[in-house]
Amino acid sequence: MNNINFRPVRKELYTRFGHRLEATVIDAILDEVIAEHAETARIPNFLPVLVHREAASRIEDHLWTHGTVGTPRKRILFASRTNSQRAVLAAAMARRLSDNSIVATVASTHPENRDDALIEWVMDERGLAADGAKYKTERRRTVAAADVVVYMDSEEPHDLPGRTFVQWEVPSTDGMNVEQVRVIADHIEARVAHLLATLDIAIRPLDEVQAEEIAA
Repeated sequence: MNNINFRPVRKELYTRFGHRLEATVIDAILDEVIAEHAETARIPNFLPVLVHREAASRIEDHLWTHGTVGTPRKRILFASRTNSQRAVLAAAMARRLSDNSIVATVASTHPENRDDALIEWVMDERGLAADGAKYKTERRRTVAAADVVVYMDSEEPHDLPGRTFVQWEVPSTDGMNVEQVRVIADHIEARVAHLLATLDIAIRPLDEVQAEEIAA
């Protein structure tokens, strides 16, 4: 039991419920579940998944009984492995438009895939963090499967864990100038806003958020 790593489970629960519940409460519930399962576990390899499922259920019960609706944040995974910066742009917009009420991440890509300087430029213009490391997913885990996987071009293999997926056709930025990339960014923003609406996520226009940031 001592050799089992529950840190990924703990991090996952922080991500799902940390916006509604203090970490100390999450820790207490999780530690209680771990202790209970340690006494009866016959196949230790399955413990992280079982513990995660039970702890998440108890956290939701706690939120309901303490007057806070226990709805975890939706997870959206953006995949653009031929040009990961497009996915980073979409994830950044999803976080901004939803006011961080969703978890937006980016599928891992091949190290040799180049960065897209023009997309980074446009993101900087809009006050969006262009550092892809801020959005990268961890290794595949059942407990971290996305609610929606967004494949951003037709060449993407549909091989990522998720409850559902959508297919976008986002043009390649190869050979484009900055004005054309701005149009692509507007196109992605509209797609993201529509996706959030289908998930019943309240949307805040980027210009409204930017105005608040400038005022602050």
